[in-house]
Amino acid sequence: NRLPIEPQKSKILMLAFILGLCIPLGIIYLMNVMNTRLRGRKDLEELTMPFLGEIPLHTKASKKAKADAGIQAPVVKAGGRDVTNEAFRVLRTNLEFMESGKGCKVIIDTSFNPGSGKTFMTVNLSASLAIKGKKVLAIDGDLRKASLSAYVGNPSCGLSDYLAGKTDDIRSLIVKTAETGNLSILPVGTIPPNPSELLGEPKFAELIESFKPDYDYIFIDCPPLDLVADTQIISKLADRTIFIVRSGLLERAMIPDL
Repeated sequence: NRLPIEPQKSKILMLAFILGLCIPLGIIYLMNVMNTRLRGRKDLEELTMPFLGEIPLHTKASKKAKADAGIQAPVVKAGGRDVTNEAFRVLRTNLEFMESGKGCKVIIDTSFNPGSGKTFMTVNLSASLAIKGKKVLAIDGDLRKASLSAYVGNPSCGLSDYLAGKTDDIRSLIVKTAETGNLSILPVGTIPPNPSELLGEPKFAELIESFKPDYDYIFIDCPPLDLVADTQIISKLADRTIFIVRSGLLERAMIPDL
């Protein structure tokens, strides 16, 4: 028998096969163990606050939005049947169930992290309610970035100009969206050097009160909670806060602070 005793090909192939399974599984396990960020709804199950809904990641860019010099449009449309539209319908239903009382509801949207989707949530939830026939006003309360104002073309005059005393006719600054007649947006206008001071003026609180008879819902898009004082100032005027967390962005260690 002239066959070699060593190496044994079958043992080498078996070892290679086992290593080929173990190495990827080990890498995946380590990645999961070392991942400290929010992974999904399951990580929020221990919270006592009500869970309104889950919105899937939306990445499809509208060709028209790209062509219109930065003007954006809500994803939620009348009769829309895609997964994002359905998710916002569920969110709308849950919100209406919680807000079953009469009168205008003032709701702020905020988060811990920039890029969590506050503006996306504000405009599309507002559009969803407006499609159902509710009169909705969305106010761009982030006087530093003015993200919501992009949905109406970033007008040069808006909320900050009114609070600074540059104009007295605030209602002329409200813009109705082309897609949904019941949804109006109050843009920021000029980016001010002192946003916290402007929002802290009694004039802003009086403004919110003056809008209440005309709308069913007033949404205020706010900056991230811990970065600036603006959100704490605005929250004093709100009936409810919608806190937005984004999977893969929020650190799980921050969840108990919600």
